[in-house]
Amino acid sequence: MTWDRRNLLLNRFVLVPATIAVVVAIWNVHIAFNAGGIVKGRVVGQDGRPVPGATVQLLEQNFTTNSERGETRTGNDGSFEFVDNRSHNIRLRADKESLGRSELRVVRMFFRAQNVTLSEPLVIAARKEN
Repeated sequence: MTWDRRNLLLNRFVLVPATIAVVVAIWNVHIAFNAGGIVKGRVVGQDGRPVPGATVQLLEQNFTTNSERGETRTGNDGSFEFVDNRSHNIRLRADKESLGRSELRVVRMFFRAQNVTLSEPLVIAARKEN
């Protein structure tokens, strides 16, 4: 049996590795353009209105604890932004002395330093008295 070039290129032993190589190349290009470590989001109150001046903490999940890696304040529109996040497993929490604190939001990413914008805002709720 003789093999011509077309049969050789359409062979599964060539097509499967070539397809995997293309997918890996595309994924690496995607990572290169989206690995700035930018985390963006908004903070709102229970009424849905933006909360300006709230403190937002970025916590990194370690083996047993959460370590604070950054802190920022929200703008007039309730938005916040962290730059240079190097983790892929973080937690976010917002706090405003006069309003209360949000629940701890877990944010998992596909790769380290992935740019992410929260789809849902952090909601600050009144503090519960003990």
